[in-house]
Amino acid sequence: MNTGIIASRYAQALLKLVDETGNGEAVIYQVQYLEKALNSVPELRRALVDRAVVSPARKVSLLEAVLPDEESLCPELSKFINLLVKNGRIGDIRLIFNAYQTSWYKSRNIVRGKLSVPEYSDSTPALEKKLRELIESRTGSKLLMTTEVEPDLIGGFVFEVEDRLLDASVSHQLELIKRQFIEKNRRIV
Repeated sequence: MNTGIIASRYAQALLKLVDETGNGEAVIYQVQYLEKALNSVPELRRALVDRAVVSPARKVSLLEAVLPDEESLCPELSKFINLLVKNGRIGDIRLIFNAYQTSWYKSRNIVRGKLSVPEYSDSTPALEKKLRELIESRTGSKLLMTTEVEPDLIGGFVFEVEDRLLDASVSHQLELIKRQFIEKNRRIV
């Protein structure tokens, strides 16, 4: 079976569970926190997938140990992770968490976006405001935006929202000009 379908089904099950309990805010916070840890610590990912060395109970406690300030997993999330371990789907946890976040935000009429800028300057808040107004007016949804500084950008910005990308970086513009020159030179020769 397709892992995308599996992730989507498990994500929908978790969403249904948290909607029933009303503990969605706490669960989405913990899911985001755990996803960051899973993305940044390859050893944790390997430990979760390894069936021979790490026991199922230890896998849940490993994830709980990642949480800040001796915080424990929400009951819904603990139950859900135990289900993933029991069903042998713990290896898909990152895909499931990603699908869950998308589903949770969609159910709350929220879209997520990321703005990448070469440096945070006085004009950045104005750009954020314009992009927020544009997206919210076009989608009718609230925009949850993060801004990241990416020094590799020469200038301009890159804005990602859901599955769309607006690349207004200088390097992208230079690449477009380069392609135009190449195309025109082909016609001349």
